[in-house]
Amino acid sequence: MSEQKTAKIFTMEKQFPCGEQSTCCGSIGQDEQEVSSLKKAIEDLGLEVQVYDIQKMNNPQDNPQVFKLLSSFGNKIVPVITIDDEVACMGQSATADVVSAIKSKL
Repeated sequence: MSEQKTAKIFTMEKQFPCGEQSTCCGSIGQDEQEVSSLKKAIEDLGLEVQVYDIQKMNNPQDNPQVFKLLSSFGNKIVPVITIDDEVACMGQSATADVVSAIKSKL
């Protein structure tokens, strides 16, 4: 019997850097409903899912590849999703696209 793989969703609370009514840059982050939907879709693949708020992460050594991506590209790349600590996908995507990317890593 193989060990269950772990997916990690690195996200942040949805924000509107230019204002909620602005169209210049849109939102970053996800609301609770988006995270819950994504989590369920990943769990349906048989994976354990852990959710991390990047704004509460303090130790870069815990997830070095995610910190490196965030340092290089900023918060606009969330969510970042890893499978057993390997980046599977990042950025806003349709749930079906995220599931497809994860399946390619399994």
